[in-house]
Amino acid sequence: GDISDIDATSSVRGAIVDPPQPSTNQWHAAGNRSSDPGGDRQRKKNSPEGTPSSHTQPQIEIQIEIQRKGLNADIVKAIQQTAELPSFPINHRSGEKRPPLSDQAISQCHKALWHTLDTTTYVLPNNETFVITGDIRDLWLRDSAAQIHPLLVPSVYNGQSLVQYDRKLERVVSGLILKTARYIRFDPYANAFKLHGNTQYNYFERTALGRHGFISTWNYELDSACYFMRMLYFFHTNFPLHPILREKEVKEAVMIMVDVWIAEQRHEDDMYPTGRLFDCVHCNKPYRYNPKELSRGGKGSITNSSAGLTWSGFRPSDDPCKYGYLIPSNMFATVSLTYMMDLATNVWIDEPLSKKCRKLRDEIEAGIQRHGVVEHKKYGKIYAYEVDGLGKSLLMDDANVPSLLSIPYLGYKYDEQVYANTLKFILSRSDPYYHVGHSNRMEFSGIGSPHTSHIPNSIWPMAMIMEGLVSRNVTQKIHIVNQVLASSGSGWMHESFDPNNPKRFSRPWFCWPDSLFAELVMSLTDKCPQPSVGQYSIMTWSAEYAMNGTDFEKPASRMLNVKRPPQNPSKSKLVVMSVCVPGKRFSREYIHASLSNKRKFCNVWDAQCVLATELQGSDRKTYSAKWEKLHQINEMLHSDHDFDWIMWMDCDAVFTNIRIDWRKHLSPYLDDSKVLVASKDKNGINLGVLFVPHTREATRFIEEMYEMRHYIESHPNEKDWKDQAALNEMLAKDETLKNRISTDVPQGKINSFLDNPDGTRWSVGDWVAHQVWCQKDKNTKCDVNFISAARSIL
Repeated sequence: GDISDIDATSSVRGAIVDPPQPSTNQWHAAGNRSSDPGGDRQRKKNSPEGTPSSHTQPQIEIQIEIQRKGLNADIVKAIQQTAELPSFPINHRSGEKRPPLSDQAISQCHKALWHTLDTTTYVLPNNETFVITGDIRDLWLRDSAAQIHPLLVPSVYNGQSLVQYDRKLERVVSGLILKTARYIRFDPYANAFKLHGNTQYNYFERTALGRHGFISTWNYELDSACYFMRMLYFFHTNFPLHPILREKEVKEAVMIMVDVWIAEQRHEDDMYPTGRLFDCVHCNKPYRYNPKELSRGGKGSITNSSAGLTWSGFRPSDDPCKYGYLIPSNMFATVSLTYMMDLATNVWIDEPLSKKCRKLRDEIEAGIQRHGVVEHKKYGKIYAYEVDGLGKSLLMDDANVPSLLSIPYLGYKYDEQVYANTLKFILSRSDPYYHVGHSNRMEFSGIGSPHTSHIPNSIWPMAMIMEGLVSRNVTQKIHIVNQVLASSGSGWMHESFDPNNPKRFSRPWFCWPDSLFAELVMSLTDKCPQPSVGQYSIMTWSAEYAMNGTDFEKPASRMLNVKRPPQNPSKSKLVVMSVCVPGKRFSREYIHASLSNKRKFCNVWDAQCVLATELQGSDRKTYSAKWEKLHQINEMLHSDHDFDWIMWMDCDAVFTNIRIDWRKHLSPYLDDSKVLVASKDKNGINLGVLFVPHTREATRFIEEMYEMRHYIESHPNEKDWKDQAALNEMLAKDETLKNRISTDVPQGKINSFLDNPDGTRWSVGDWVAHQVWCQKDKNTKCDVNFISAARSIL
């Protein structure tokens, strides 16, 4: 891992050295020592003076590091000449009398902090890391950088950031920096990417939506690169000597985005960046997107090229901008450019780049002052959300960050009075997306987004959390923590929720607000993070080398490429689930026969039976009852029940031979590395009888499938399928999903059809009978046959 031949002005494309061993963290900033056992002893051994690092003055330690590694002495300036980091959230960890934080808040802080690592992080070969958003299995430049941000926050544990304390977390973040840089080089206008570049897109997707190769969505969003630059700079403040900072691809990614921002100052003039770094498929022509989303043939609304501001096609919500100059994102850009000026001067020793960043920053700042501050008849001077530089402005705020609410959190040097006026506006009914509601004797208030119009008047937890992050009042911050906890019915932060019914929400697996919540709580207490309360595991570690973390890492995960031992089918525990609701479709006699049949099976095979005769889902009054299946399975997967597999049976499916040992019967097919096991019929995967393993991956899959109900209900499908339509939509969006679903089990094994005219017909001795084809015709004979089969169980 020696880098003595790499100075601050040059690097080789792709030349990342192997990370140092856990006992010698040579990339740490002065005064921030690794907690690894033996670390101080190793530094003492390597130090020319032989002085223990715990007694070494910072400047001396820096010089020792430079001498030992042969680094360019100019790098020392990077430690001493840093740009100012944001002062929010304010540290309220001690020194004030305030309401206590609940144990629930401490516990949820740990869960939220590690949620990204546990469920969305893939440490890859080639020094890369891939971080998905959650239920959308792609990497958003913005979301991924925001998700890992709490790991970079200074002094959260023993005076260190988490990346300084834990070598494994350092590898996670450095890998994400490199991966992001490579994606930016692939296409600087894309905002989200896939892990694999083999997705087949149709003509419209390739031309109008810009999708090809690794690109998941090609929405040009100014804030995407801002988040990359913030991540890079915060990493620099933690490890000013780290080789990733001098990696050629990383610096080039910054150069690319600075040139894009300069070109997009004159978007109206069809400017675009050129040069050797712009060799992507969409490069060397003006940006154009789907005309249905951006007006004027995909160019967007008219803007003023002399405004100084830089254009963005889309907001951080992924919604199109009404006017092209998004003020919060331009503010974030000025902060990010200040960071890059520092790196250009003190790490890359590139004064022309530093001057270019400064000039662009000053032009954008002048544009914000000239066009971004408007007069409101009630609130006085406030910051606008969007402007066109020609006199038009959009007065609102959106929950997604950067937002007007988040201005202090971004680190922007704002006008105190203008921001105070802006707060009064956006946290009032004057803001069209500020909503208030009541549930269980608690008032919920906050900013929402047009992005979730399918839940009217919804609030985003992200915005509630941001109110806390920018607050100077410790009591208010704790009140917000309690509000957010009360809104999170599933235990996680959601995208949005109905303030009058928090159980109605969107996106159950959305790690960005989880990370923001952890950051808020960490600003209030030293009790989070603590290894004794919560530990992490990396979801997938497939890098070339093994690396142990610290006491924050779960001991079971401290191995490379560890798979859970194969399940012993003879010891598997089963839960049988079914719902039969009286009504037009099922008579009481029918329901009694179905549920009694399933209870008999459970009694014989010592399985748990979870059977219901009424709907439980929170939105059962507005959505089809067909979603109850996914709701019930989701609830069971999140419960404390001890089981290995869920067997779901529709009401019209029953056991017809309980002498069959289900474990032996299904042994070749129950693979718990899959998220779903089912059979196929002529219409595709049949979800009337299915198996779901009790695993983290399967839980996320069911959550995502259940969440699809909002989309499916607003996009009726031809045959009024619900769960099937949701699965088909997921398969269409994620080609890798088919590899995680098993349909190898023969239909006759689990799903023989009664009265089936063209398929596997049930016969005496089969394990399960499923009435599918004639029940809707009110055919009395069909019901009689079904009830007879249910009662004459072998």
